Amino acid sequence: MIDYKNTIPPIEQYWPLFQSTGWNDIYQADSQTIERAISNSTFAVCAYSEGKLVGFARAVSDGVLYATIYDVIVVPEFKCQGIGSALVSNITKQCKDAGVFSVHLFAADGTEPFYNQQGFKARPPNMPGMRYEPIS
Repeated sequence: MIDYKNTIPPIEQYWPLFQSTGWNDIYQADSQTIERAISNSTFAVCAYSEGKLVGFARAVSDGVLYATIYDVIVVPEFKCQGIGSALVSNITKQCKDAGVFSVHLFAADGTEPFYNQQGFKARPPNMPGMRYEPIS
């Protein structure tokens, strides 16, 4: 059975989950930096199996117009059990229940089919998103 809690997990629980993604190969962040990052989340949800953190999602929001979902993570051995769907549903509901007008998503390449099933659609070509990459 999976228990869900709308909290920020202690870094001791979150760090191994975060490390399981491979994202830190790019970020090269220490646990204190990651702890600061997740602590600044507006909304969060954790999935626990027998007290072990096996999934997490968070969103950052202005509380009115926009929220963006980040860091939807499920440990590999717990994937394909509906945990990811439950995390996305929970975090989206938290945003909508708070009155946020528009919920966006930051997701890994290749995950579009999963998020389409959760109600997310790619932005249309006339409304593309962009990200900042410094010019060297």
